Amino acid sequence: MKVNFIGIGAQKCASTWIHGVLSDHPEVGAYPGKEIDYFSDYYNRGYQWYERQLGNVDSVRMRGEVSTSYFTDSDTPSRVFLYNPNMRIVLSLRDPIERAYSNHLNEIKLCHLTGQNLEFESGLANNPMYLEQSHYGKHLARWLAIFPRDQILVIFQEEIRDAPFTQARNLYRFLGVAEDHQSWFLEKKVNESRIIKNTGADHFLKYLGKLGRSIGIGGVVEAVRKNDLVGRLRRNYNQIELRQVIPPMREDTKICLQDMLADDMRELAHQLGRKDLPWPSWMALCNRSN
Repeated sequence: MKVNFIGIGAQKCASTWIHGVLSDHPEVGAYPGKEIDYFSDYYNRGYQWYERQLGNVDSVRMRGEVSTSYFTDSDTPSRVFLYNPNMRIVLSLRDPIERAYSNHLNEIKLCHLTGQNLEFESGLANNPMYLEQSHYGKHLARWLAIFPRDQILVIFQEEIRDAPFTQARNLYRFLGVAEDHQSWFLEKKVNESRIIKNTGADHFLKYLGKLGRSIGIGGVVEAVRKNDLVGRLRRNYNQIELRQVIPPMREDTKICLQDMLADDMRELAHQLGRKDLPWPSWMALCNRSN
């Protein structure tokens, strides 16, 4: 059975939520680790290697994975089409300027950006991909040049935040699976910008999880991992919110980025057949145009 759906990003745009609400659907077989990056980074390994990563999921209706590197990679659309021209493609987006700031926090979290000056403007000067990955219209155009529009579902993170059940149903309907499934992940808050205070304690908890799985109590481990109380304890006592310590984007930087992304946002709205986009950046653009 070929892989018949993929999530393509964009990076820092609710791809974890999409993967989460698909992972426990009984009619969906989703790669457990989310990021395979086959079509972008490991294409030379061949189809057999790719399909083997998803394991034995022949009984499901839809089989797929989510890799955020696909959206901006120029070779991926044609490679996906060659593999499966009927592929169902899920694209999640958010305010492109907020996405860029979230990208910055993630680079700090991954220790790709270090030093004393961790302001957004420093990260923007250091990494051109902050802005490149926010050019949604530019990258979507490559996909639309190859795939029919009805094979691409675009979901906005802001609408997931406001109506997660509705957006999950839209996703299930697009994939042709039961729409009434209620995932445990449906209203889970995925905090993208936390770092660990005590890495030793965190490593110990992960060790206990691996040990539990190795002795056959993986179900108990998963139940504990999904428990809201356990999650709150980890967040409150062993994690710190990066937005509390990293300065917000300067207002002049925000205006500059709005100008730089204005044409791209207009192109995206045209591609999607929408007169508006659920973003503060779009509203600011419209107000300045009037």
